[in-house]
Amino acid sequence: MEKSILTEVYMDSNIWNILAKEIQNYNNILVIHGDKSLLSIKNEFFKTLKDKNFHLVHYGNECSHSIVHSALDNLNDNTYDLILGIGGGKSIDASKVMMDKLNIPLFTIPTIASTCAAVSYISVMYEENHVFQELYFLKRPPHKTFINLDTLIAAPKKYLWAGIGDTLAKYYEMNLKARGKRLNFNTTMGEKLSHLCKETMLNYGKHALSTSIVNVDFKEVAGVILVTTGIVSNLIDFKYNGALAHAIFDALTKIKRVEEEHLHGEVVAFGILIQLQLEGNYEELNNLLNFYKEINLPTTLKEIVVKNEYLEKKEEIIDKILNSITGSEIPLNFTRDEFITILEGNL
Repeated sequence: MEKSILTEVYMDSNIWNILAKEIQNYNNILVIHGDKSLLSIKNEFFKTLKDKNFHLVHYGNECSHSIVHSALDNLNDNTYDLILGIGGGKSIDASKVMMDKLNIPLFTIPTIASTCAAVSYISVMYEENHVFQELYFLKRPPHKTFINLDTLIAAPKKYLWAGIGDTLAKYYEMNLKARGKRLNFNTTMGEKLSHLCKETMLNYGKHALSTSIVNVDFKEVAGVILVTTGIVSNLIDFKYNGALAHAIFDALTKIKRVEEEHLHGEVVAFGILIQLQLEGNYEELNNLLNFYKEINLPTTLKEIVVKNEYLEKKEEIIDKILNSITGSEIPLNFTRDEFITILEGNL
């Protein structure tokens, strides 16, 4: 059986009246948030909740099993009928795990356009020390998502910038694994949609980064980052979700500085370049290199790591990358030494 459960999405410059209507039948609401995310919407958001009972819970600055379980244990009232997840990827991922544990509806309100967490059915779990741990698969994606474009345009542009990199990876990783295969119904839909993850970023990404107003380019890019990428993820078979670029990011989080000073999509964008070199796909590689230089995405490992810190954990990092893609149906043949040479470049 093939089943498609997709999130209901509302996107506008001002979605607060829509949110108020959609929560009118809920009375006891659990709000999961980060500090900056709540601050960015607090005036309109609290007006929307003025007649509701609600409880604020900070997501704990990491999406980890231990922090989520601690938050659940500390809830004084377990009769919530709705969760509102506010923020970026980690805050919303944490709210999705809580949705899964409490078995109640979740509405998400992304405050930055950096990942597809607001509509996807996967939560990325980390250790409390910010090292990647695993992917957590939910029973379903969030029920509804409310994208307030005025909030997104006011956010630091670095998040949109990183979101462009993460969104490009959805196309390149998915299509590498699916190449030449007969795909099932849902995966075929996802594959067709994945082309928007590439085309929209390359065509309008630079324009979206340069604008200070909500225009068509900005809306298109933000929508594809937040929604289209997540729908692709939800439609395609799991084995086509993520490949080498994400494996490189996951392993590099073993270096503390990478997690502290770089964004997920920024590092994933670099990983796409490694994949294309291993494929020998130099036409696509050159296209991306030109685009990356226009918007200053990293093109070398030395832009992401400090050499001595990398060399200290080099073998552990390489092992983690290569082990994570073993048996993952990536149609690439290369040796460990070939991979290291391409990854490190002129480090």
